[in-house]
Amino acid sequence: MLVCSLLISSWVFAEEKRISTPLTLPFSQSSSSSASINSEVSANQPPAEILFPIPVLNTPEKIALYYPPGHPYQFVSEFENYVRNKIAPNVPGVAIVVVADGEIRSMRTWGVKQYGANDKLTPDTVFRLASVSKTLASTAAAILVNQGKIRWDTTLLSLIPGVKFKNNHYGKLLTLKHLLSQSTGLPKHASSSLIEADKSYEEAVKRLKYSRFVCAPGECYAYQNITYSLAGDMLAKKSGQSFEQFVKQYLFTPLGMKSASYGLNGYLNSPNRALPHVRWKKSWGRADVTENYYRIAPAAGANASIADMSQFLLAQLGRRPDILPGLVLNQLHTRNTKNTPAQNHYAKQHAVYNTAYGLGWRVFDYGRHKNFVHHGGWVKGFRSEMIFNRDLQIGMVFLTNSESRLARDVIFKFMDMHERAYNASHPKK
Repeated sequence: MLVCSLLISSWVFAEEKRISTPLTLPFSQSSSSSASINSEVSANQPPAEILFPIPVLNTPEKIALYYPPGHPYQFVSEFENYVRNKIAPNVPGVAIVVVADGEIRSMRTWGVKQYGANDKLTPDTVFRLASVSKTLASTAAAILVNQGKIRWDTTLLSLIPGVKFKNNHYGKLLTLKHLLSQSTGLPKHASSSLIEADKSYEEAVKRLKYSRFVCAPGECYAYQNITYSLAGDMLAKKSGQSFEQFVKQYLFTPLGMKSASYGLNGYLNSPNRALPHVRWKKSWGRADVTENYYRIAPAAGANASIADMSQFLLAQLGRRPDILPGLVLNQLHTRNTKNTPAQNHYAKQHAVYNTAYGLGWRVFDYGRHKNFVHHGGWVKGFRSEMIFNRDLQIGMVFLTNSESRLARDVIFKFMDMHERAYNASHPKK
């Protein structure tokens, strides 16, 4: 049995099933599809199942120091000011962490868990990560590979023989690496429409047999959610435990990601969680907490706070070699599947070039600097962005409990601010 439990694009977005008792809202419901305001999960409704206990935490914020013009860290305070002044006033809540020279220089939150209420965000407030979940899944896979329990070239059907494909020959060639590098050869978002239609993950996998391959595995790029989640089934098969348990044991716990979890129950069991919001006329309205994309945990089912993501960011930068040694990071961040800036959703950014998909990560060059690593996420009522550069030892994570258009530019604001600080502190001779 398969064990895993955006706008379709590089991010997850869907009008998903209502799962809870209605909550009266202080405004009329919209009749539009993807932006409709529906009932919210009651804050008092107990989760049906608790996978892992999530503690009440009190992680302090870290306010950026003032760095004058010409200082290499000047971009840290500039970016913090940008989020505080330009984004925070226009969204219910937002959380960021910024790393420079391999250390956390800023970890801030602004706003509230629920628009119109007074319960403020903290560094331990949990958000849905949406497709940033893919980065956790690929990292878990790399850990299992490093343990010698699976190989990147292990074939899918050798472990999960029940999956059927229209082209049997190509199906037999599919490997763990193909799944995580978005190079299966299937058309983009194969069977994702089933998740949008509130069908089960198992049903979506069964429907893969009707999708025609557009190229041989490993030969072309096409973004996926369902086949990506099959990697989680492969990990479960070889590790002897559920995908979620493996990630908790070998990633969340050793990195100190104390609030991180998977699934709807994990989210509901979080004592400090942000509620999702969508734009309602000139204001914000609470959206559903929906379970559709939670059904594909490796692709879109994780929850985490900015404090959790700060530790994951440091690990991706190579600051935790005890958990993620350099060899593992090299495997994750190496370009595997060439694509275009448009396919990576950078079409309007003329300074972006040499784009590709690694293993759960988008990789590209920007301006004078090479090898930026990034992924974004979007599920109803939440946006997430994570970007870093191991060579420069800089990075940033951005989380908001809203579907703000401001999120789409935030990584480029961050890189441009860094570029200015870098140029000022490294004058040409």
